Amino acid sequence: MFGTLKHLAKTFRAPAAPDRELIYITVAADRYDLDARARHMARLSRVRAFGY
Repeated sequence: MFGTLKHLAKTFRAPAAPDRELIYITVAADRYDLDARARHMARLSRVRAFGY
């Protein structure tokens, strides 16, 4: 019974932050878009780490 519940919980779990970031970076259309997305992710990580 608990195995089924654990499997169900894994099915509906949201992707982890690194997975979301990887998906966000890989859908870039060109190198300029990739650069902008990389800078955006760097800004977000700084905000998450330091709170500003």
